[in-house]
Amino acid sequence: MFFHSLSSLFIFLPFIFITYPLIKIINKRISNYYLLFFSLTFYSFDVPWFILPLLTSAISDFFISKRLINRKSELESNRIILLSTSIFLNISLLVIFKYSFVISSTFGFYSIESVENFFRNIALPAGISFYTFQTLSFTIDSFNKRIRKMPEFLNYLLYVSYFPQLVAGPILRPTDFFNENSEIKLNKKNNYFNNGVIRICYGLFLKLCLADELSIFNDIAFESNFNELGFIDAWTMAFGFGLQIYFDFSAYSHMAIGVSEIMGLKIKENFNFPYLSTSSTEFWRRWHISLSSWISDYLYTFFNRKMPIYFFGFIPLCLTWIIMGLWHGSSLRFGIWGLMNGILVLIHRIFKNYKYNFLKFIIEFRFVAWFITTTSLMSTWIYFRSTSWQQANYLFLSLFKINKLDFGLKENYYLIVFLLSIVTFTAGLINETNFFKSIKNNSFIKIISSAIALGFAIIFINTQKSFIYFQF
Repeated sequence: MFFHSLSSLFIFLPFIFITYPLIKIINKRISNYYLLFFSLTFYSFDVPWFILPLLTSAISDFFISKRLINRKSELESNRIILLSTSIFLNISLLVIFKYSFVISSTFGFYSIESVENFFRNIALPAGISFYTFQTLSFTIDSFNKRIRKMPEFLNYLLYVSYFPQLVAGPILRPTDFFNENSEIKLNKKNNYFNNGVIRICYGLFLKLCLADELSIFNDIAFESNFNELGFIDAWTMAFGFGLQIYFDFSAYSHMAIGVSEIMGLKIKENFNFPYLSTSSTEFWRRWHISLSSWISDYLYTFFNRKMPIYFFGFIPLCLTWIIMGLWHGSSLRFGIWGLMNGILVLIHRIFKNYKYNFLKFIIEFRFVAWFITTTSLMSTWIYFRSTSWQQANYLFLSLFKINKLDFGLKENYYLIVFLLSIVTFTAGLINETNFFKSIKNNSFIKIISSAIALGFAIIFINTQKSFIYFQF
């Protein structure tokens, strides 16, 4: 179910906002079970069977983690087998539901049409990539003896299926949801209702007024005959989708954080004006922060310990980024997108470590560094959004064909992307000023701005579309 759907906004969310606090006053334990039931219902409301892979991942990792925690003195080889089992099970779920068709078609595992149709029609459970990462983080932390006590089964299941962030993050770590005694932090009497409502209003505006409207123009552009497009078209499409996915995903994060604050649990921020970054490294510290930090802590750190790290850690870095790219989608285009971003991070490392490098001197000028970072990152979105290898390769090469300056798209598309780019960059700069920092917590300004955002969102509420990251 979508946060921004009419049934969610006017039925499901108001219902849980009213009933959950009342039950929590009466009995905290029962309120946890009630929230678990609501979370599973909310998640499986549209497609009930989606709950099966979620429960498979959660239940298997619960018992594996329980054994790792309760038997800390067990042989290291047995502990490694348990951890490997968890990793294997979760990756198997991803392969079955996310990569089976690509793998089978690549290696020719099917030879008859009925088998091909079976693989092609396997539905992707919403948020599977997110909750498998969440259960894996609990198992890995249990293996590394960071968790002292195993929570009750139903409380653990609530951690995995907590509905505000279940489908598209932010990815929760065990310490985000449980205290040192493995008690749910939601059980405290905290409530941030006002802040939560404001964040939901901002999220609705970003999703309905910006992301969804921009997606209409992007869809038309990427469905056009790409062979007739040129330099300006390709850059407009790159910036157009870069802005759309930012508005779309940050909108979900705003709403997830807002809903969770109303429920009583603060979730860490997931975006911090990433398009203000002056390096690729900085960008990925500002963009999808929960995923970037998860990849860094659990995947890159492991590769960095186990693999050669010559030439600024080229091998573990690029391998990590290829995996991160493929995590986003089953097409190899996502792997190329990941590799390109890994190379950009590597380039920044090289310049950063050569103190007297002329290029390093140049990019220390903030505007130049920002311009290089933004344009290079935007260019990679071509591979993320394109629908075929031919389109992706042609558009990416067109980014460098300055001799082809024809306008092949509708005129208002260029204007909208240009204006939204200026507004986005300007908003980020304003956010960093001391004056804005001094007034942004003013209650009156918050109420007015959120009311305006909600008003505009209501105008566009009937044109809602799915969140981009629901497919991951």
